[in-house]
Amino acid sequence: MTPPHVSIIVPSYNGKDKVIRLLHSLEQQTFLAFEVIVILDGSTDGTAEAINCTEWNIFPLKIIEQKNNGRASARNTGVTYATTELLIFFDDDMVPEVSCIQKFVSFNPLYKNSIALGQIIETASKEDTEIKKYKDYLNTSWNNNLSAYRDNMIPNNIVVLAAANFSISTFLFNKLNGFDELLKDIEDYDFALRAKVEKIETFYLDTAIALHQDHFTFRKYAERSKAYLKNRIFAASLKPELYGKDPILKHKHNVL
Repeated sequence: MTPPHVSIIVPSYNGKDKVIRLLHSLEQQTFLAFEVIVILDGSTDGTAEAINCTEWNIFPLKIIEQKNNGRASARNTGVTYATTELLIFFDDDMVPEVSCIQKFVSFNPLYKNSIALGQIIETASKEDTEIKKYKDYLNTSWNNNLSAYRDNMIPNNIVVLAAANFSISTFLFNKLNGFDELLKDIEDYDFALRAKVEKIETFYLDTAIALHQDHFTFRKYAERSKAYLKNRIFAASLKPELYGKDPILKHKHNVL
């Protein structure tokens, strides 16, 4: 068996069907010399049993269970079990296209001391709800704005990172002390801010594509938006120097 060249980190909370779908998509990758580390963050839906009862035909697969501590903690835990110099992070509701891992692996030798941000595409259909269509619109706008930096470095004045689909060396991840486990949201934005301080470059690797497939409702959108702002204000209270020029926090907000 070929030793793994990359470690894929997947945090999950009660996402049994999503994790199974993601693992099946990893079986179809053009590059297969990887290990997969799934961190079950307090899951109670039988995810571990479902994975262990399935016959997987590739990769070392590690299932790590921990109490519910949030995505940041789950990702950090996953890294402690990684055995390679390159990390790729996917959320459990992502479905990477068949060449996605190959794109990250090919990019890494050229820019070992940088972060590679993959492209996320929202799946859409005519039957989508209005809020889902709005989310699709926001994601399309995000991708259109980033397209100017296709396969190039994102300017230092732009702070961007989507932890659902990106790669980084284990060395750089540890240099940044991983994700801030005090944050239950915006942990990827906070990570990106700290990377900018350390002058770590971020590249937009738009050919490393992953599809986002998850049920989306207005309630979910509202709750996530509220959590995002609440955690951003909380992070700024902890790190005023880091968040001093935050454009969102220049405005006053009431968060219930």
